[in-house]
Amino acid sequence: MRIMAIKLAVAVVFYGNAALAQDADRGEKLAARWCAGCHTIGTPAAKARRATPFEQIAEKPGVSSKVIADFLMLPHSTMPDLPIRRSEAEDIAAFIMQMKK
Repeated sequence: MRIMAIKLAVAVVFYGNAALAQDADRGEKLAARWCAGCHTIGTPAAKARRATPFEQIAEKPGVSSKVIADFLMLPHSTMPDLPIRRSEAEDIAAFIMQMKK
């Protein structure tokens, strides 16, 4: 655990916040693979799906990238358990939050 913290600190020093940045482009690709079967992940003109469109999720009061990523990491009855890492959940969350107007 201590070694992991040291590696993270070194990465931040050498690479700055970019080492920890969310990647919305990667999130879009992941969402297309894992989420598009149920959610509309594009513009409102896209074909409606059975789950809440990402654009509406982004607009909900109190929703943030952290809230979305945390939600994706927890098991819940309304969605299948996703085989994703925390960084992937954060990337999907960044993609969703880009849709906030």
